[in-house]
Amino acid sequence: MVIMSVKLGVSYFGVRNPEHVERDLDRIVEAGCNMVLHTFSENDFCYYEETMHDIVRLSKERQLEVYIDPWGVGGVFGGEVFTQFALEKDETRQVLSGGDFAPAACPNNKTFRDFMRDWIDAAIDTDADTIFWDEPHFYLPEWSRWRKHKGWTCRCENCQELFHKKFGYSMPKKFNRDVKSFKDESLFDFMKDVTGVAKSRGINNALCLLPEWENQEKIEQKWDKYASLQALDVFGSDPYYLLAGKKFADFEYHAKEVKKLADRHRKEPQIWIQAFKVKAGNEEDVKRSVEVAYRMGIRNIIAWSYLGTGYMSLIRSERPGKVWQTLEKAYLEIRRQQNSVQS
Repeated sequence: MVIMSVKLGVSYFGVRNPEHVERDLDRIVEAGCNMVLHTFSENDFCYYEETMHDIVRLSKERQLEVYIDPWGVGGVFGGEVFTQFALEKDETRQVLSGGDFAPAACPNNKTFRDFMRDWIDAAIDTDADTIFWDEPHFYLPEWSRWRKHKGWTCRCENCQELFHKKFGYSMPKKFNRDVKSFKDESLFDFMKDVTGVAKSRGINNALCLLPEWENQEKIEQKWDKYASLQALDVFGSDPYYLLAGKKFADFEYHAKEVKKLADRHRKEPQIWIQAFKVKAGNEEDVKRSVEVAYRMGIRNIIAWSYLGTGYMSLIRSERPGKVWQTLEKAYLEIRRQQNSVQS
C-alpha cells in the first residue's frame, strides 16, 4: 500500500529577528507542521533580503518545506500589506473606470512584469522550495482600509489598447461581459508568464485562487485553465467561509473543486484553513475544516496564520490561543493517523 505523505503548515510573517523566528519555528514544528510559508513583501525585498535568507535557512534546518509569498507585491498578491512599487511607478498603475489611479500595478504592464522577474530571482536566492502565488487579482476597492474607490480596474492606456485590439471597440467605462472576459484573460496570461519564468529558473509554483462565492456554478470552467498551467505544481484555494459569512458547505464545495481539478491536471491539491479573525465559539470550525479536507484526500493543508494571527490586530482571532490549540490538535491527530498506518 502506498501512503501519501501529508504536508501540514502555517503562514508566518511580521517577525524578522532570527532569534525570535527560531523560537517560533520550533513551536510550529511542535504543532505537527512540516511546511511553513514566509511572506516576502516589497518591504522584505528592499530591506530584509539577506535576513530572509537566514529565516529560510532556519526553517530548512528544522526540516520544514518552505513556501515564499509575494505578499502585496504590486498590490496584486494577497491583502494586508502595501506596495511602494506601484506608487513610485505611476505609469504602471491600474486605472479605475472613473479615471482615478488605483494603488496597484497593472498585470498587463511590461515594467511591472519585469519587476516580477527581479522579485522571482530574489525569491529563488532565499533557497525557498516553492513560490506561492497568493490570490492574484486586479485591484479590489472593497479591500481598501481608508479610501473607498468606486468602479473597477483596469482602464489604463495599455489595457484600453489591448481591449480594442481584441474586441474591436473602445473599452467602455461601464462594466460588461467583454470587460470581464478581458480581465480574466489578462490575469491568466500574467500568471502563465510569471509561473513560466519561475519554473524556467528552477523553482516550483503553487497557486492559490480566491474563492468564487457568488459564482460557484462556473468555478470549474474558470479554474480549469489555471489548474492546467504547465509550470504549476500545486493548485489550491482559500475558502475562508467564516470570514465571508458563508456556510461550511461552501468550504466543502471549493475544496472538492480544488481536489477534482488538481487530480485532473496532475497537480498537488492544496487547501487553506482560516486561522485568523475566528470568532469565539467558532474555533472547532478550524479543526473541522482540516479534517474534512483530509478526508477528501487533500494532503497539502495549510493555515493562515501562526498563533491564530493574534499579533495582527486587524484580523486577529477573538481567542487566538484557542484557535492555535485547535489547529495544533487537528494537525497532531493527522500525524498520529499517519504514524499508525505506517507502523
